[in-house]
Amino acid sequence: MRIAVITMFIGVFNLFNVYTQFPDFRYHEIGETDTDLLGQASLADIDKDDDLDFIIGSSAGPVWWFEYQSAGKWIKHLLGRNVFTDKGGIAFDVDGDGWIDQVAGGTWYRNTGNPREEEFERFENGAIYTYDNIAGDLNNDGKPELISLSEQEGLYIYQIPDKPDKKWKKMMLGEGINGGIYPNGIADIDGDKDMDLVRSNIWYENEVGDGSKWSVHRTISFVQSTGQNAYSSRIMVLDFDKDGDVDVIQAESNNPNGKIAWHANKDGKGINWFTHKIDYETNQDLHSLCVADFDNDGDMDVFSGGGPMTGDLTKRCFIWENKDGNGDEWIRHEILTEMECIDAVAGDVDGDGDIDICSKPWRGTTPYFLENRLIVNE
Repeated sequence: MRIAVITMFIGVFNLFNVYTQFPDFRYHEIGETDTDLLGQASLADIDKDDDLDFIIGSSAGPVWWFEYQSAGKWIKHLLGRNVFTDKGGIAFDVDGDGWIDQVAGGTWYRNTGNPREEEFERFENGAIYTYDNIAGDLNNDGKPELISLSEQEGLYIYQIPDKPDKKWKKMMLGEGINGGIYPNGIADIDGDKDMDLVRSNIWYENEVGDGSKWSVHRTISFVQSTGQNAYSSRIMVLDFDKDGDVDVIQAESNNPNGKIAWHANKDGKGINWFTHKIDYETNQDLHSLCVADFDNDGDMDVFSGGGPMTGDLTKRCFIWENKDGNGDEWIRHEILTEMECIDAVAGDVDGDGDIDICSKPWRGTTPYFLENRLIVNE
């Protein structure tokens, strides 16, 4: 059974046990890739047709973008070849021409403005072969920087030059771990109007606001801290409790029984944190993290699912419904079974006003679309 009807009550936390209605999600296969080991997940409007397309790539292989036509119809396009990355990749406008490009570790691919008909133009930027890539404006110049994380090489920031076909200027920020900044570890943690970085158990303070000097704060302690995959997690930073400061949502990855929680920024300065349990008994390798209002009730819910190291015999995907709106009472809804899920991404893909999910396996060739049926325009 691939898809579970998620109006079924699955689990309740903090002793809350009232049945609730919740939207169901319909499973659609997006297509087939030519190889497995799939990473580099992004949702972006590649062809400027005002809907979201799905970008994925294989480890050291090709990158594809799947053009959205309808929930059950996607067109596969080859974006580029020979990426210099493990699974890290991120889509954004690198050269400022208004078209979405793709950055994958030490390679980036320029959208020529005719993406349906031709491959992107390939460049090498000098960045590391990476596990996680994210992007954001760290020096307040109005342009994004690339942030790369590799267990073997470390955590780096790359400033993109005016001519991005040249090598990108790098700064080493810290030691590496096996994943811990994706999908979004960039925000103003301390409320001083500049962008800081969160990497699993550490946040880096942008001391003077231009990305030239950083201080280390080891104030978040949650995920596994020993072993080969120590500190591995998926991270989202946003004002989860709507109190005016930035909080951290964290899912434990590369772990057979990953925990998931959110950390309240109690003093608004990133020094005092309070951890709120979402679920500590998943039996899943929580190698995805999407935070969105999936039921349109005005608060943030949380999605994650079973990756390659899942301890359960069955891989499962869950949405934890933020029942009280404060992040203290949660209901777990199982929305997909028997499909591996790694680095899923969420957005209103079909433009109907609710939030959908796109994902794929690591060892598999079938990306898929989970259509949110909260709002149905048929």
